[in-house]
Amino acid sequence: MPEKQTTYTEKFTVYRTDGDHLGNVKLGALLRYAQQVATAHAEAVGLDDALYRETHTAYVLAKLALHVIRLPRVDEELTLVTQPERCKRAVNKRITHFYDAAGQEVVVMDSRWVLIDTEKRIILRKHPEQFADQWAEDVPTELPIKLPRVAQEDCEPLGEQTASYSRCDMNGHLNNTRYADIVCDAIPWQVWDTAELQDFTISYHREVPRGESFTLRRAQLADGSFYFDGERSGKSAFEAQITFKPL
Repeated sequence: MPEKQTTYTEKFTVYRTDGDHLGNVKLGALLRYAQQVATAHAEAVGLDDALYRETHTAYVLAKLALHVIRLPRVDEELTLVTQPERCKRAVNKRITHFYDAAGQEVVVMDSRWVLIDTEKRIILRKHPEQFADQWAEDVPTELPIKLPRVAQEDCEPLGEQTASYSRCDMNGHLNNTRYADIVCDAIPWQVWDTAELQDFTISYHREVPRGESFTLRRAQLADGSFYFDGERSGKSAFEAQITFKPL
């Protein structure tokens, strides 16, 4: 097993294709950077595809919260520092900090992962020995990650969304970062022109396999934030909340 690394650092450039009409980085791009650095970290300590196949396991993202201090701009170089916490009550917490070229923190993300048995489709509360003791004992940083309760009748239906080719990943289902793209596409242009992303929270309840669809619903809450729900086969596939601050 490779040497233990409780933190991992990688640099990313905000490509112009990752920017919006104002030149700010898109939410989905931030999530993709964080996903990539988490994957690279796992591979660096030996948690790779071969091990997952051998143990019939896979890490699944259960929920995350992201807080923006300052939205990065296109062409900026970002340094991501990620630190996962050892499994507690079947969950691995992973904190990822985004720093700009001056070393100032601009974004922080709190993600929660579970290891599943891919054959039995159950969450493993006890991990195989190859996964033991790879991460830090405790990572004190934590973001609010609880979503509000919103009644279905208070939501506006926005039609169907499909796990199409461009949205799916190697696992054959809608990639977790693409939910952010879908949510952002459902925010009115007026909001993007007059406000800036501040917080994003999402819980993933059920995967959406390639080719399948879900019904997207939206509600604007009293604090001005937007709540989203995706329903597939009569059950919630995900819930999310996105909050803005005025420009």
